[in-house]
Amino acid sequence: EHIDIKAMPPKPYNSNPPSSGAHYPVPANWGIYDYVVNDKIFIHNLEHGGIWIAYRPSVSAKVVEDLKGIVKEFGGSKIVMAPRSANDADVAIVAWTRVLKFNLANGALSDQQKDEIMTFYRDFKNHGPENVPEDMGGVDPKSVQ
Repeated sequence: EHIDIKAMPPKPYNSNPPSSGAHYPVPANWGIYDYVVNDKIFIHNLEHGGIWIAYRPSVSAKVVEDLKGIVKEFGGSKIVMAPRSANDADVAIVAWTRVLKFNLANGALSDQQKDEIMTFYRDFKNHGPENVPEDMGGVDPKSVQ
């Protein structure tokens, strides 16, 4: 269901971060953002089979660089990444109806956590209800929030 960026969803989201539900009519352009993006925009990316990497703004610069490295390893293919203050874990990896969460020991991602993120990406990319071409355009989130 498509809703306005300022509208409340008609029913509560199923997870934190949300992995499905009411969302903005246009997805974000795939990529890495250094600012908080409205959940409703990224939920549309999930519907298109994308993966969303959300991290608390308080994580270290090293963690952010490690996450960016994972995005780059996959060529940025159907991935959005941004800080998210509302996370209830340090890092969350989200696909349509799926969420993988980590709290960081010693403020760093372990090699096992990095491997789990990459496995999650491989397992759930293109598993949204609308499998659209990767080059389908989106919106710059700043232009609508």
